[in-house]
Order: sequence, then C-alpha cells, then structure tokens
Amino acid sequence: MKQSINQCFRAAVLVFPAVLWLLPLFSVVAGCATPGSASGQQASRPVQVGDVIARAPESNSGSAAKELAAARRMIKAGESSLVIPRLQTLVNTYPGDASAIEARFFLGKAFYTVGAYSDAHRWLQEYLVLVPEGENSAEGRQLLEKLAGGGESGKAAGDDAFAALEAAIAADPEAMAPRLDYANTLWEKGRYDQAGKAYDELLKRWPQLASDAAVSRRVERDASGRLVILTPAEMERRYQEAEPLLIYNVSSFRSGRFEGWPTTAREKFYNVAGQAVNQSEAPLEDVRITVTIYGFGQMVYDTQTISLGVLRPREIRAFNAQFSRFDDIHNITRHECVGSYRR
Repeated sequence: MKQSINQCFRAAVLVFPAVLWLLPLFSVVAGCATPGSASGQQASRPVQVGDVIARAPESNSGSAAKELAAARRMIKAGESSLVIPRLQTLVNTYPGDASAIEARFFLGKAFYTVGAYSDAHRWLQEYLVLVPEGENSAEGRQLLEKLAGGGESGKAAGDDAFAALEAAIAADPEAMAPRLDYANTLWEKGRYDQAGKAYDELLKRWPQLASDAAVSRRVERDASGRLVILTPAEMERRYQEAEPLLIYNVSSFRSGRFEGWPTTAREKFYNVAGQAVNQSEAPLEDVRITVTIYGFGQMVYDTQTISLGVLRPREIRAFNAQFSRFDDIHNITRHECVGSYRR
C-alpha cells in the first residue's frame, strides 16, 4: 500500500508543474499592458526597455481605473464614437476588473448615443447581469426600456432632426452653423463617411474650422491634402501601430516541492508566465520581455530577460521565467514585465 501511495504521489508531482505552467495561457487576463511608446513617436525609433509594461494583478485595478476615468471624460465631452474602441480595449485587457465591468455600461451608453441599438442592448444587458444593483444599474435599465419600447420613435426623432437641418441648409447655404450641426449629428450617429463629406465641405468653405476642437478630433488632412476621417476603427488602428507590443495574461505561481520534503518546506521557484502579441501590421524584431520580481519596500530580488526574436503581425508568443534568487518566497510582493522591440 505504501509503495502504491508513493507511486501516485510521484506521478502527481511530475504532472502538477506542467499543469501550472499551462494555466496562464487559459487564464482570464491577469496582467495589464500599458504600452509606452508616445503617440508622437517616430516609427523608426527603437523602443526602449520600459516602453511597454505589464504589471502584476495588484497593479491592474489602478491602471484599469485610470483608463475608465479617461473614457468617462471623453463621454462627458460628447466623444461617444471615439470612446468606443477605448472602452472595448479596457474590457478585453481587464475583463474581470471592477472598472472593466463598469466599462460595459458606458459601452452600452455610447452605442446608444450613436444609434447602434443592437450593440447598446448587448452591452447593457451584460452589465446588468454582472451588476444588478450598482451605481449605473438604474440608468442601464432605463436605457434598456427605451430600447425595448422607443427604438423606432427615437429613430424617427433623429430623422426629423436631420430633415430640419437639411431644410435650414437649403434655406441659407452660406450659413455655417446648420452645416456644422448637421456634420456633428451625422458623426454622433456613427455615419462617419457622410460626416466626413460634410466636414470636408465645411473646411472648404471655412478653413478656420480646422482648429475647432471637435472637428480636429474627427478629420484631418494628410501630407497630400486628402481628408482622413478619424473613425473609431482608424483611431484603434493608429493606436495599435504606435504601440504594437501588448503583454497580457500575466500571472505567477510557485513550484518546486518534491517527494520526501517535509510538509512545512517552502516551494523553491517563483514562476511568471504570460503572452505577448504584435498588434501591428508590421513585424517586430528583437522582441524581449524583461521580468523582475520585487520584495517589500521596492527591493529587487532578481531580473530575467526572455528573447522572443521576431514577432510577425498579429503573432502571439508565450513566455515564462523561473526565479530562485530570494530569501523567502513569501516575501515576493509583485512582479513586472517590460517589453522592448525594434521595428
């Protein structure tokens, strides 16, 4: 009997580390990515270590909260269409975080504002399932009731507003105000191509509008003078091109207790695992992930750098670092993953 128990224990010890190593690959996002290349960065400049950071789970709530606060400011400023990709990124990066749960409500509200009622319904329902009684739950239910009973009437009211603006433009073609209101209304309803044409006409008649805060966030001219419409999809593409390396699914686990060890023995290794993805449409060269473990008072125990080589566009690669240089494994308070690359 004792020999049989020992055989079972030995098999479990052999299998358990492998299972632990695979867990991060299937986990809900536990790390955070704060891509660090500045929005004005030149594409040819090598990104320095520290430009892309993924922190331990305890740091995620702060990062997610900052993202949500920025998104709420955009919604308050009336930028519902532009905030949608930012909120979607927040939900995808920190799906279980409280801020990401609240982001679902604001996604529903933003989609409702731009007239995308099916998406609004989906996000609001998901939010209310997760938070039946919360800060925004009552407003979420009100929006769902409007969607259930007033979707068509809201659409009719929107059509009436467009008709009134078109009539005002026809009555006075040289008046700037109704044309600007018309372009803004098209944009807020998510009709970006039509809004772009309306803004183009406005800028041809009144070039000074190029410095208008709302107009400059929605359209711009490239080097050839062609008008570029800054839709949510275009802004998301630019974001991914400017900050292409995303580190996510970061988690840690302990390992290294073997057969014969006393039950009071501590694990020998502290492991950090995660994934890195190239979000851009161009390959990234010399991709490296530097993993650091910390103790109390910002003490650095150890650092390891994992080389991933070349990451092709949209390619995902897993990484893992194992540490044994520390005084006590329970004194490790957090870990940090920093990515670097060359274009």
